[in-house]
Amino acid sequence: MEETHLIVAGIDVGNGYTKAVLQTRTPGSPLAGTSDVVDLPSSVAVLTRPNALPTPDAEAKAVMDVEPTGTDGFYNELDCSFASSLVLDHYRRLFGQRSLTADAALDSFDIVSRTSKARQPLAKALVLGLLAAKALRDHVRVHGELPDGELRVTARVALPLPINEFMAHREAFAAEFLAHDHICVIENFETKATVRIAFEDVQVLAEGASAQYAILRLGDGLADKMLADVRRHADAALRAQLEGVTGHDVLAASNTVGVDVGEGTTDFPVFTNGRFNPDASTTFPKGWGTVLENALRSMSDQGIETGFIGRRDLAEFLHRTPSKLKRGLHDRVGAMVAEEARFFADEVAERLAAVLRAVGATTEVGYVYGGGAGPVRDALYPALTEKIAAMNTLGSFPVLYLDETYSRHLNREGLFIAATSLADRAGR
Repeated sequence: MEETHLIVAGIDVGNGYTKAVLQTRTPGSPLAGTSDVVDLPSSVAVLTRPNALPTPDAEAKAVMDVEPTGTDGFYNELDCSFASSLVLDHYRRLFGQRSLTADAALDSFDIVSRTSKARQPLAKALVLGLLAAKALRDHVRVHGELPDGELRVTARVALPLPINEFMAHREAFAAEFLAHDHICVIENFETKATVRIAFEDVQVLAEGASAQYAILRLGDGLADKMLADVRRHADAALRAQLEGVTGHDVLAASNTVGVDVGEGTTDFPVFTNGRFNPDASTTFPKGWGTVLENALRSMSDQGIETGFIGRRDLAEFLHRTPSKLKRGLHDRVGAMVAEEARFFADEVAERLAAVLRAVGATTEVGYVYGGGAGPVRDALYPALTEKIAAMNTLGSFPVLYLDETYSRHLNREGLFIAATSLADRAGR
């Protein structure tokens, strides 16, 4: 029998990782109001032959009961195919962490050719797959078994695009989801599960702008922590300027500039008089992933054979504490990445300067955040503050560099705020 699920979601489809909050709003469901918080690599392994063994149906409940944290949740193991105008083939796709170890062609976002994310089918596959997985997970958790008929999803979602792509593609991107129903066949288990998805509302927000909404929602506590960090790094003039300033004062600022460092892009969302200013906002088509790609290219040019498969492999190598046997390679590779990060930081600072030439006189505070902000902090923070100080006709203003604990999730939280706000007003 058919079963309908209402899901409200903020899905931050990034070039490196996809972060989402998926909330059950199904009337009468014992799970109504509960949310799954998801974090998975933005990649799928495309299976052109049946080489993934299904899990026995009897294990479905145990699989679904694992909370979606770290690498263990069902979302990072999803195996599905599509019948949809958004995905032009019917191959099975393995999602998340599972995609990284599968013997199959890996599909990840292209950050070199600068093809819009709105035009890459991977973005749509990730959105559809997460919604289908949420519906199946809810069904199994409530009923203890796989469905014997089609599950139907009515979805209200908020999705991001880099600022320049937002300006050009936001309406067409939303329309593609709204135009038709979309079928997802989940093939993790011996019995396949079919999920039909119909979108009731699709909001498209500019990356970075959605993060600003989340900063305001997180409140004075976060702003106080950021101010304390600024004071530790500020010169005497800026410390004097910040005398008596509180986190509440910072959040009350209505003229701000953000620097949202992602995997393939860096966005500069500008807010003027409390409203997003698309005329002054822009996207720089490079990010943390570009730093890693350039470092890999530099290693290759110098004849250094490291065995890294790609930028994600390099990033994970740098993140791990090296063994004594790998310490030398870790230090050498780390130095090359740090050099590329300095070049990147200088470019970002120049792009920020261009933005400030239009709005710098009124800017009260700057924010730096995003999934790529943490790894480049040592190079980027001083580059930005020095550039602002050098533009002395503007007067200085604090640059609040968010901690990684919050930074990489802000766009996701802002998107979820947008999705739930409209759903609440619509009585959904």
